[in-house]
Amino acid sequence: MSGLRVYSTSVTGSREIKSQQSEVTRILDGKRIQYELVDISQDNALREEMRNLAGDPKAIPPQICNGNKYCGVRDSRAGCRGCGDRQDPENPALRVPFLP
Repeated sequence: MSGLRVYSTSVTGSREIKSQQSEVTRILDGKRIQYELVDISQDNALREEMRNLAGDPKAIPPQICNGNKYCGVRDSRAGCRGCGDRQDPENPALRVPFLP
């Protein structure tokens, strides 16, 4: 596994999850950062992969990984969970180590 991966789901009844997924992809697209969108609703193995990388058996999308390194995710309730030490100045709750 290599490159930036955004774990998301196309099947959710949660407006919050949909909103967070849209925000993550909007930010990455706006910064022209290439990523692979992984839909965990297509395969339970993908959901387990996401949870293993996040180190949380109850992790929900969206989650961001760079290769096998967990980069975190923006969480409107708690700021940023599992984030790196670089903070995006335009989106302070999104700290991702892959940003320049």
